[in-house]
Amino acid sequence: MYKILLFYIVAISTVSASCESIFPEGDVTAYIKGIDDSFIPNICRANIKIVDTYGGNTEKKSEGFFVRKGNNTVFIQSKPESKKNFALLRMGDVFYTRLANTGRVIITSATDNSRGGETSNLDLTRFNTTDDYYINYVGTESIEKIECYKFEMTAKNRKLAYGFVDYWIDIKKRLPVKKDFFSLSKKVLKTCYIYDIAIENDRVCSIKMKYVDVLKPSENSHVTIADINIIRNIPDVLFTKEYLESGRPYK
Repeated sequence: MYKILLFYIVAISTVSASCESIFPEGDVTAYIKGIDDSFIPNICRANIKIVDTYGGNTEKKSEGFFVRKGNNTVFIQSKPESKKNFALLRMGDVFYTRLANTGRVIITSATDNSRGGETSNLDLTRFNTTDDYYINYVGTESIEKIECYKFEMTAKNRKLAYGFVDYWIDIKKRLPVKKDFFSLSKKVLKTCYIYDIAIENDRVCSIKMKYVDVLKPSENSHVTIADINIIRNIPDVLFTKEYLESGRPYK
């Protein structure tokens, strides 16, 4: 009986071990951090254009820029005129919105979409995946004939817009391809397709993405990030509520 039980335990252990996916490039967290840093540098400024499409081909266009330093990001909208001076500030896990019409600054959250469209506040300010999610390597999968690594990510806290995210990265190019976003109940909410990444001098200089509402595919947001420039000396004061309230310019 003891031998049978021992054999059973060994057999279960062997099956469990064989089901684990070992990431072929070593440490998963370090790999994802490297992808993030090459995609959107840790300290940078970039321009951003967004076209929101609604049912009936109704479009809404907006432009602006963001400044990032680590896990702090501020997004400033410059167009259209009615939304000029709208701003979104992320300070770690705390989010603030500056209203365009009054200049008033109010606290918001990662789950809100203060700007509108299919981009949540988190979508516009999250560029450091490893700070927000636990990451598990699943295996390889082909997306639109592109061989990808697939990762499953679990939110580190309930404040984030998405409880779970599936993430595909091009194995050869080491660039993001697709993300599926899920609620805490694991209901799929939307998909992000990263379909055009331009590289100059071994650096990403522009990115095009499309966020699609899974339940309403006709409602989507096309996001273009361009003129991505590394800025070495970004003062911390830019990422404070007080500076946002002051109305002083972000450069």
